[in-house]
Amino acid sequence: MGIGRPVAVVVVVVAVAGLAPAHAETLASLVRPLAGAEVDWSVGTVTASAGAAADMRMPSPDAARPGAERRARAAAIEKLRAALRALPLRGNERLSEKQVATALGHANTARSEYQSNGGVVLWVGVRFEQLLGSASVTTTATTTATATTTATEPVALAVAAMPLELAPWMVAGGKEIVLGRVRYHHGPPPAGAISARRDDKGRLVLPRGSEAMIDRLAGGPVVIYLEKVLP
Repeated sequence: MGIGRPVAVVVVVVAVAGLAPAHAETLASLVRPLAGAEVDWSVGTVTASAGAAADMRMPSPDAARPGAERRARAAAIEKLRAALRALPLRGNERLSEKQVATALGHANTARSEYQSNGGVVLWVGVRFEQLLGSASVTTTATTTATATTTATEPVALAVAAMPLELAPWMVAGGKEIVLGRVRYHHGPPPAGAISARRDDKGRLVLPRGSEAMIDRLAGGPVVIYLEKVLP
């Protein structure tokens, strides 16, 4: 056992090192720091970490750990709050304070590290879906209805260039929607992806003949394949 284990580790390292550099670069470009937290645009998460030292006045590490965990979580939540306030919704729009507060109420501990002396480091995060309410469909900006689609298979969109946005606008056939379940990928889109262009208002415009997709896109998952990420 003592000899076999290091060999296995070496094999894993070599396999990871063999990944194409372009693929690793793509992954890194979609994981971005924001206000002390980290946004992963490919999986749809915002995560913040913080640590707290043990209170050495406590009689033991086990006794000190709960307090350290509370302090670490409180610090991580404040970092997460700052990131959510800065997260680009679309254009210059940002989440409302109510949306931020609601999302923080759903924040989960994604990872934790417990130190032997009672100190704690926590990673706390939220998913994109926890940041938005129901997507809405708008016709000529006067009538609004809640989307009721139950689509579960992601729709692939191919866009030449756009900024990373939590909920971009899309327009087709005189109808505007908010894309509320978006993920991003770099590189060539799969076969069958729908091409969309970005207009001068920052909206994604579907090609003529794709109007029937608009309701499905409003409530269903969407993966946007980008050639270039705009600042």
